[in-house]
Amino acid sequence: MSNHNKIRPVDKNNPNGKYKILFSTPKTKNSNIPMEFRGLQIYNSKFLAEEALRKRKKLTKILEEKRAKSMQGNKRALGNSGGDQSNLVQFSPEVQKLKDAKIKRAKDLYKDGYSKSEILRKIINEFKLDRDLNSRSWPKWLTELE
Repeated sequence: MSNHNKIRPVDKNNPNGKYKILFSTPKTKNSNIPMEFRGLQIYNSKFLAEEALRKRKKLTKILEEKRAKSMQGNKRALGNSGGDQSNLVQFSPEVQKLKDAKIKRAKDLYKDGYSKSEILRKIINEFKLDRDLNSRSWPKWLTELE
């Protein structure tokens, strides 16, 4: 149960006195939400509290529309548009063929007695991959190689 955005009397025994609203407080310092709509706010009348809550809800709607508009044309997630797993770049046929070829070659080298570090260096050279030869991180498929 949330306590945010609800009008409550400051004193439970005096419901006709001052009123309070607990607004959420953004974690970031650069926020479009004015200070009057952050944290605990006290109002002298219920009418002022209702008006403040109405303004805050209107502001929330405006900010959500603004954020949605700014996301239109966003190209950061091109490989994963719409949440469809088949759109992911790593599932494209070319990437899968390359991965399968690397795994097959790694298994052959492993059978020939090479260590995993040597296998990684050989695969980087043979497939002309853009990776550091002295990299200490291994691909997941190489760690699972047995």
